[in-house]
Order: sequence, then C-alpha cells, then structure tokens
Amino acid sequence: MDQVSGTNFYIYQDKDDFSFGIDAVLLSDFTKAKKNHIDLCTGNGIVALRLAYLYKDASIVGADIDHKAIELFNKSISINKLDERVTAMEMDIREVEKHFKKNAFDSLSVNPPYLNPKDNIASGDYKRQELLLNLDDIARAASYLLKPYSKIYMVHRPARLVDIILNFKNHGINLRRLRAVKPFAEKKANMILLELEKSEKVGFDYMNELVVYKADGTYTEEVKEIYYGNE
Repeated sequence: MDQVSGTNFYIYQDKDDFSFGIDAVLLSDFTKAKKNHIDLCTGNGIVALRLAYLYKDASIVGADIDHKAIELFNKSISINKLDERVTAMEMDIREVEKHFKKNAFDSLSVNPPYLNPKDNIASGDYKRQELLLNLDDIARAASYLLKPYSKIYMVHRPARLVDIILNFKNHGINLRRLRAVKPFAEKKANMILLELEKSEKVGFDYMNELVVYKADGTYTEEVKEIYYGNE
C-alpha cells in the first residue's frame, strides 16, 4: 500500500505487475472533472483517486478490463472511505453500451495503451500495446458516454498525435488544448496531454510546455507542486 501523490489517500498496487507513473499523476492534474466523471483504462485507480481528492463534489467511475487491478482499486476505495462517490467497474470498454446509458457523463479521462502493434514494437502487454483496445475504440466509447460539449482528457505519446486527432474527429470529437511534456528543457517531448471536446469546434490552443526535471535531476517547481502540493 502506498500514498497517492499529492493527497492523504492510499492506494493498493502490485509493483510486480503495474504501478502508476508520472503520466497518471500529470493526467489527473490536467483533468477537470465535472459532476459525473469516468476514467477509462483506470488500472488500480490512481487517476480516479487523485480526482476524487481534487474534486470532492464529483462522482467518479473508474473502468478497466483487468480483474486484478479492479480488485486492488476496490480495496483502495474502501480504505479511503470513498464508496459513496467512487465506483470501480470491471468491463470491456468496447462494450460501454452494456453498462451505461448514452450521454451519461460530463467529463472523461483516459491513460490508454500507447503502442500501436503495427509499429512492430515488441511488448505483448495489453496495458502498453493496443492489443485489446485501440484509439478508435476509445473515441467511440467517449462519443457514446459523454454529453455534447463535454471534455476528454488524455495522456499519450507525441508520435501518436495524428492518429489521435483523426480517430477522435471521426467520432465527432475535436482537439481543444495540447500540452507537451519534456523530461528536460533541452530534450524533445516524450508525452503529450490533450483536452478534446465532443463538438464540431475546430482549432486548439498549444499550451506552455511542461518540463519535468531540472538539470540536476530533481523535479521542477511545477512538477513538485503537482506531486506534493496538497500533501
């Protein structure tokens, strides 16, 4: 059991399987959760737990196909006494219609598998590679789940930006804000944070880049605030 960064909550996770990383923490900080929020590919619930801490009036559902991860997430919900407003759901995101009514949510976050199997990158892990769920599946689910003009928040890799824009546009969702994340100021971005909207509006704001580490390898002030500001 570990502390959820930036909160007084605790999280159960299996460090031999899949532990949360900085991408999940940055996504939860970037996300603006509304009254009814859903977190797809929730894993052990790190994003959902941080959002529950940051947005105390929000009801949050975390959904994932991984049985073991959802079991751990349920334990975290219980120990943090969040049963009344956080729900863990074991489900195939490709089958959202079986679980929810259309337009059921006001906002959505997702930390999806990053790797496209067509790129021939060896992984074999569905948490990292699009073996069970791809961008089109996520875009279709988001379009079904969200009310018009609601926002989707995502973390991904820069190399997939065109794929993201095209897949979501095919489902009536357009990019509204983009923030590049760089490990060091002089390095290329290795992550992107995206805000998309279920609307036909086009054009997006390119936000100031977020730098994670200073030259000495310690966190920048902004990242320190994201990680530890509320502890």
